Amino acid sequence: QKPVREILEVEIPSWSLAALGMYCARLARVARRPSGARGFASEKEIRDRLSTIKNISKVTKAMNMVAAAKLRKHQDELEKAKAFAKGTEGLFFEVESEKPTMVVPVSTDKGLCGGVNTFVNREAKFLMMDLQKQNKDFTLFTYGQKSKGNLKRLFGKNMVGGIQDVGGGATTTFAEACEVADAISAQEFGNCKMIYNSFVNIISYDTLTVSFPSLADFEAEAETKFMAYEEEGDEGGLKKNFYEFLLATQIYGILHNGQTCEQSSRMTAMDNSSSNADEMYDKLLLQANRVRQAKITKELMEITGGAAAVQG
Repeated sequence: QKPVREILEVEIPSWSLAALGMYCARLARVARRPSGARGFASEKEIRDRLSTIKNISKVTKAMNMVAAAKLRKHQDELEKAKAFAKGTEGLFFEVESEKPTMVVPVSTDKGLCGGVNTFVNREAKFLMMDLQKQNKDFTLFTYGQKSKGNLKRLFGKNMVGGIQDVGGGATTTFAEACEVADAISAQEFGNCKMIYNSFVNIISYDTLTVSFPSLADFEAEAETKFMAYEEEGDEGGLKKNFYEFLLATQIYGILHNGQTCEQSSRMTAMDNSSSNADEMYDKLLLQANRVRQAKITKELMEITGGAAAVQG
């Protein structure tokens, strides 16, 4: 028999050959089993799984407690953001523009938080597919690592940029929201559609879409949209300052909604994971006890049988 290296005529690392040998040995053990035989796990294998599940349960319970502590803080900050933005709702509008529509899905940078990213990415996909069917130009600007990784595969040619790791996991400040607003407003678009999760309570949230125009279109339409209001101060920079304040305020609330939804969903997901791990642990523990009891019973039968044979 020729070595594997000569048969394949390629250079194979030694660790690959070792893994291949272990895999072949496992296949050989399976092939030697009688037809229809069931492969029961040994007591040692079950104990190893029990140890693994117990460690996973410890991790998920710790993550649950951390998420619960962060959730309370994010809820307080969200209430402050809502109070700060009170009175600015409905001041943005959509415009008719030949420029492309920019889609901005707001996701998280980390996973293990349920379906918060799935709902946002799915809504963004539906929106962009609908724009494609209407033969309308659009661009993609992502917020968060999870949106970038998910949507880049399908709409990579439309992606113009993205933002990641804002604040390093801490609660978003208004200064950081202003930086995000500057990065978004610097892009070339007619209307921007931001998709985000709006916090309702600990176990539920809504996926919403808000729209706003570009700065140039806002300044062009503001004269007719805000005719009922009187202007004071520098007319040249008033509309620009008003637009920047409205955009930063809206993004400030959106980011706080996203962070609160992330922590509430992570707390729920880790609680469900801990419950599933505990349930699996109980089932495997029962199986391990049965295997151990069967082993003890077999040994007792052998001892009594041997004693009877000696006496006979």
